[in-house]
Amino acid sequence: MMNQNKRLTVKEIAEQIGISVATVDRVLNNRGNVKPDTYQRVMEKIKELNYTPNKSASFLSRKTDLSIAIVFPELPDYFWGQVEKGVRSAYEELRDYGLNIQIFKSEKYDLENQKKTLVEIIESNSFDAIALSPNDSQDMVDVIDRGIDSGMTICTFNNDAPLSKRLFYIGCDYRIAGRLAADILCKLVGMKGKVGLITSELTFQMQQKITGFREVIADYEQIEMVGPLRLDQEQYNSFSSFEAYFNQVDGIYVSSAKLNVIAKYLEHANLTNKVALVGHDITEDIYQYLKRGTVSATICQDPQTQGYLTIKTLFDHLAYGEKINIRENNTKLELVTRENARYYM
Repeated sequence: MMNQNKRLTVKEIAEQIGISVATVDRVLNNRGNVKPDTYQRVMEKIKELNYTPNKSASFLSRKTDLSIAIVFPELPDYFWGQVEKGVRSAYEELRDYGLNIQIFKSEKYDLENQKKTLVEIIESNSFDAIALSPNDSQDMVDVIDRGIDSGMTICTFNNDAPLSKRLFYIGCDYRIAGRLAADILCKLVGMKGKVGLITSELTFQMQQKITGFREVIADYEQIEMVGPLRLDQEQYNSFSSFEAYFNQVDGIYVSSAKLNVIAKYLEHANLTNKVALVGHDITEDIYQYLKRGTVSATICQDPQTQGYLTIKTLFDHLAYGEKINIRENNTKLELVTRENARYYM
């Protein structure tokens, strides 16, 4: 009796049937040139032995490398550093199977720089796929579609471009993130009063956060929304941009990656524990603001998993032909407060 715990090989299957290894390989990889009765015998033996093909070995046998370009902004570095950890984790897992990765960081939030980089990658014909976090979802649609029409596989992560032909998106649902922020903020201010929203460039991500935030605020009859206060990057450098706004609200939601900056200015205005403050992500600075009570809560979105899943999903699709059944793979959102913040550091 065969040891069922032993991993079967193609050679062993061939020996049991009495045919060549090459014939079994043609059946397993649908290469044709196999007689119908031989094909049937192989399939019956596979079923009998409960054989599962080793996909990695099959891919290695083709001696084909896969190259993926991953494109994302350089800032905020604390967030993208976590994404990069996930990317490198996937690379370490898959590099022996022919995976090559090259990272391209677009300077700050420069859309034109990122467009240029994407076009150069597409025209280089050096990559099988691109994983892109677009600085602007709408303005990148034409470039994404041009690349896909030329035969390039392109997906988005962290920030989506849903109007494009991208293969799939991996990242959080930002509309739900905005709803979660509004829900906790309304409770923090006692279900009544005035709440504000501070945001930056109106990317698709920001639009979704604001949409979700407004949806929930509308359900609270005694909550009034002030603003939103929309700022460019330079305006975050001055306390004067916020002073008047702080005096109008009981709570603030920071939808941009500037929670630590707003917390610093709230402390400067002596408003710690007087104005509820909710935002996104966690760094050492934000952790300290949570401990002091300046930041009431922050929403984390697991960037490391985003990086890992993006590369793993692309690789499995390209190497093994696995279908993309989920076009929008939303990663988890977690609410972090002073009481559980230490688990996220």
